[in-house]
Amino acid sequence: MKVQEPIRGGAAQSLAGRDKGRLYLIVGVQGEWLFLSDGKYRPAETPKKKNRKHVRLLPHFHPEIAARLDEGKDENSAIRAALKAL
Repeated sequence: MKVQEPIRGGAAQSLAGRDKGRLYLIVGVQGEWLFLSDGKYRPAETPKKKNRKHVRLLPHFHPEIAARLDEGKDENSAIRAALKAL
């Protein structure tokens, strides 16, 4: 079984904590820490910092959102729409 690497623009589901089961989009990666946003409760400007082992990576990737985040644009509505489609 291949271990999937977390990348910016990928989807993830929380496995632990009070947000267990919530879907997020990865907006940043720093070592074992992932910075997650759902576009509503956790906007891209103030992402949730979560340990890598407490999330399940999903096989969905949104390169257009990742590119716009790199440009520094507000993508909260696009993040909400992408997660709703999952």
